[in-house]
Amino acid sequence: MTLPAAGWFPDPQDASRLRWWDGRAWGVATRVLPSRTEPIVPVVVAPVGPSFSVHTASVRTSAWASGGSGVHRFSAFSTLAVLLAVASVLLNPWGVCSAAAMVSGLLGVVRPGATGGWRVLARSASASALVLAVATAAVAASAQFHVF
Repeated sequence: MTLPAAGWFPDPQDASRLRWWDGRAWGVATRVLPSRTEPIVPVVVAPVGPSFSVHTASVRTSAWASGGSGVHRFSAFSTLAVLLAVASVLLNPWGVCSAAAMVSGLLGVVRPGATGGWRVLARSASASALVLAVATAAVAASAQFHVF
C-alpha cells in the first residue's frame, strides 16, 4: 500500500481543521480550515528526486523527415513528372506533355509515395516539374492560339 506524500489534509478527527501528514503518520500541527465553497485540495510536498522514468521502447531514434521506416523508396509520380516536364520542353506540339506533367507533378506533391530521405526530394522534384510544365503549357498555348 502506498501512503500519500507529506502535506496538509482534512483532519480525520475535526472536519473544521487541517492536520499535517508527514508521509507516515498524522502530526500534532493543525490549521483552521479556510472558509470556501470549493472542495479542499490537499497541499502536497513534492518528493525528493526525479519523478519520471524513461522507457527505451518509446524513444524515437529516426529523424522526423525520414519517415521512421528502414526501407527507402523513391516516388514514381515524381520521376514521371520530371521526365514529362523535360519532354514538354523538348517536344510539346499541343501541350499534351505539359498537361501530363502537371497531373503527375500534382500527384507527386500531394501523395509522393516516397519514404525516408527521398520524401523531401520527391516533393521538391514534383514541385519543380509542375512549375516547368505550367511554363511550357503557357508557351504551347500562346503558339497554338496566338494568345501572347
